[in-house]
Amino acid sequence: MKGKNNPKKSQLLKQPFALAIGAAVVAAICGAIYSSVVSLTPLKNDHDVALHLPGSSESVTGSIPATLDHPVNILILGIDNSGHPHEKNFTPAEALAGNSDTILLAQIMPDSHSINILSIPRDTLVRFYGVGVDKINDANVRGGTKLAAQSVSQLLDGVSIDRYVRLDTEGFIHLVDALGGVEVNIPKKMDYVDHSQNLSIHFLAGLQKLSGQHLEEYIRFRHDALGDIGRVQRQQQVLKDILLTLLQPQTITKLPQILKVAQDNIDTDLSINEMLAIAQTLAQSNHHNFILLPGRFSEKSEYNVSYWISDHKATSKILQRYFDFNNVEVKEEDKNLVVPQGMKIFLQNATTQHEAVEKVTSLLEKYGFRNIFLSSHEIDTNIDSAQKTRIIAQHGNPEAASAVQKALGVGDVEVASLGDIASDVTVVIGTDLTSSISENNPTSIRQNLGLHTSTARRKSSYHLN
Repeated sequence: MKGKNNPKKSQLLKQPFALAIGAAVVAAICGAIYSSVVSLTPLKNDHDVALHLPGSSESVTGSIPATLDHPVNILILGIDNSGHPHEKNFTPAEALAGNSDTILLAQIMPDSHSINILSIPRDTLVRFYGVGVDKINDANVRGGTKLAAQSVSQLLDGVSIDRYVRLDTEGFIHLVDALGGVEVNIPKKMDYVDHSQNLSIHFLAGLQKLSGQHLEEYIRFRHDALGDIGRVQRQQQVLKDILLTLLQPQTITKLPQILKVAQDNIDTDLSINEMLAIAQTLAQSNHHNFILLPGRFSEKSEYNVSYWISDHKATSKILQRYFDFNNVEVKEEDKNLVVPQGMKIFLQNATTQHEAVEKVTSLLEKYGFRNIFLSSHEIDTNIDSAQKTRIIAQHGNPEAASAVQKALGVGDVEVASLGDIASDVTVVIGTDLTSSISENNPTSIRQNLGLHTSTARRKSSYHLN
């Protein structure tokens, strides 16, 4: 088995950030700063041209010292070439021409110092001109970053894409190794072998420090009920872990090796000035939102292979709220559409108190919530996570999560796609919530309120093609 159970994770893990390959942005920034100081060759850019799609920015920075003067959309592509490592005469250019198994649209907002990240599943259905229906991860193979950006823009109602960052499998492995490994909490035992994909995955559950090779295997694992969507969620969690590792004081001693990896493995059309401006904004950022492209799994009767079919109406609301360059506020009537009876709330118990789910269900029912379920979804419930209740707005709906928080009286609201996919809000019950309930209700809440918890005993289930 890979990895060992380690001591509990730092409290910093309570601040979420998401998608493993997005660490390429941080590495790119580090590489840019380093090259500007010691006059190294700038980061590799095989195309040497900006995308300049309709609506994209010719320039994204203000004057020196570099600052962002408006929101910037960056397409981040993680390329899967695990079967063709550089060491086997596979050139860097060829390595970056594979399928983009990680696709992110990141918007950096300089005015509000916030970052919005939309995860697009690799199996998302798109239509290529002259080809027909295919999965969006094939766009990079068919037409490089240009077609990948066009496909993402078309999928998202023509949203502008200003710049791109690409990192392939080997680059990701080298980056993690340069960091000395990354500590992650693996929620369940994993055993999966696929010789066609060059995969041999064997992990114990628990907190472990993984090497680049093992971490790459972990984020590629998709042999569970959620398939590619589960992998997207693991990628989001791993990116947070990578960024927290980068912020550790001891990382400074590893900087030369990290920067060398960035120089050799990252492809981007960001200029040095732009990367410095982004670095400045990231350093001041205090609000992060992470959303999964709304949609559903295709039915067997629809297509011969499984696709993620985007929900256009729900996606449009996400774009209006999180990716509008004019920062248009969501209509008040949309914000106030929080109907407790219609919300789906999934509970997961991160404590050792077996009665916690029953107590929380009764408390929520007191405030009018009815669709309450016990989640079987794997989520980070390590010893630190168990101390603080997490209220996850699964579909970019913070008003719904805030309504739940108000009812519970404790907990941190986070906009992320790490909860139960079938939920509007996922509550990971921490000891702060169980303590609060015990203080306010010395005897059983169920007895005091006369409520029943049959809804909480129903478990979520998923069926894939």
